[in-house]
Amino acid sequence: MKLSGFVPQFVRQSGWYRGLSRARRVRRLRALVASATPLNVVLGAGATEFPGWLNTDQEVLDIVSPDDWAQLFAPETIDRLLSEHVLEHLSEEQGRLAVRECYRYLKPGGLFRVAVPDGYRRDAAYVAEASPPSDGHQMLYNVDTFTTLLEGAGFVVTPLEYFDADENFHAQPWDESEGHVQRSIRFDSQTDFQRDGMFYTSLIVDARKA
Repeated sequence: MKLSGFVPQFVRQSGWYRGLSRARRVRRLRALVASATPLNVVLGAGATEFPGWLNTDQEVLDIVSPDDWAQLFAPETIDRLLSEHVLEHLSEEQGRLAVRECYRYLKPGGLFRVAVPDGYRRDAAYVAEASPPSDGHQMLYNVDTFTTLLEGAGFVVTPLEYFDADENFHAQPWDESEGHVQRSIRFDSQTDFQRDGMFYTSLIVDARKA
């Protein structure tokens, strides 16, 4: 069915219309995937846009759905994946499934840069914002539990920004062209979460496919 002009709200909200919209978006994204070199993909992008990166959201790629991944990509074809504050919205088991799918679709040597709230940062405002069930969060990872999750899928993990168990902050240089993380010591400026000379921070790691 072809639609043109004004579409009433009740039609836009109907199941068949949403399915049509998704099908069109999937077809468009598949065409972009076929021509992308390198193939860089943002998971759960929302309104985020970066040059050279393809955006996905849950409507077109539910990262816990093997069928959604297979509809868009072939295994071992993605150069880089970027995920900022997505995995904490999944249960522990869903997180394991999503990470396995990320590993499967990355090329050998491919990079998964991922950021989540940091469970080892303990100042009150941050904890209130980051802890489940705030904002739909289901998990609160720290550098130890998150590394275990990613290594369990086969990744080699390099922490980039994080608090340790003694609440000491660590950071090393990273190239934003390989995945820009806004909620980071480098780029965030939310004064609600200011702590000394830093603002909102994330647990950020690079997970490399062996």
